[in-house]
Amino acid sequence: MKKLLLPLLFVLFAFSPAKAEEPRLTVLELFTSQGCSSCPPADAILKTMRDRPGILTLSWPVDYWDRLGWEDTFAAPYNTMRQTAYNKRFGRGGVFTPQLILDGSVQCIGSKMEKVRKNVAKARARTRIDITPEMSISGNQLTVTLPEDANAEMIAVRVVWYLSDAEVAIGEGENEGRTLHYTNVVRATDLLDEWKGRQRTYTIDLGTGIDAGADNVAILLQEEYGHGAIIGANHMPIS
Repeated sequence: MKKLLLPLLFVLFAFSPAKAEEPRLTVLELFTSQGCSSCPPADAILKTMRDRPGILTLSWPVDYWDRLGWEDTFAAPYNTMRQTAYNKRFGRGGVFTPQLILDGSVQCIGSKMEKVRKNVAKARARTRIDITPEMSISGNQLTVTLPEDANAEMIAVRVVWYLSDAEVAIGEGENEGRTLHYTNVVRATDLLDEWKGRQRTYTIDLGTGIDAGADNVAILLQEEYGHGAIIGANHMPIS
């Protein structure tokens, strides 16, 4: 009986299913506004997507709704510029909320769950370079390391500081009287470098993110001056 046991265990191990690999990180960027009555369903969808494997969600509040009675407490001019640059590349004539950009390569209405699921699959099916920045924290410093990659040319390296959760009581505008929940809200961002595929290490002061009210940080690697296809990303908490 003992003679048969080892061969049997070997057969069972050899044919047991391998542990499924986690999908590569797909970046979902929602352009939203506290003054937009169509946005809360998209904000809620972003919250449900946040903790799914292989997903990084980022909420970019835009400022072009501010003129209609309520100034978004998180909006920044760069967020609107980023959305405008995306839409110019997509060949769209203007911007809208809630718009979801996936991996910098596909876009859809962010308030339709079926469309979001469909476009997540579409973004993941796209052939691309796939690079994961290494990230670590020591004291008040964030270290980011990029590997050597001959296929990477003129890639924008962007640091994004974001707040995981926030609630806002809306006093005026289309959402007047509502208290809305937001997730992974971008509080600050900066372009670190135009990377050309050589091994690089960056050291970043965490104080920038903490002072902006962030509790997480992400690194995005993106083509076409920072508004093209995302070829790699990573994220981690800073608090």
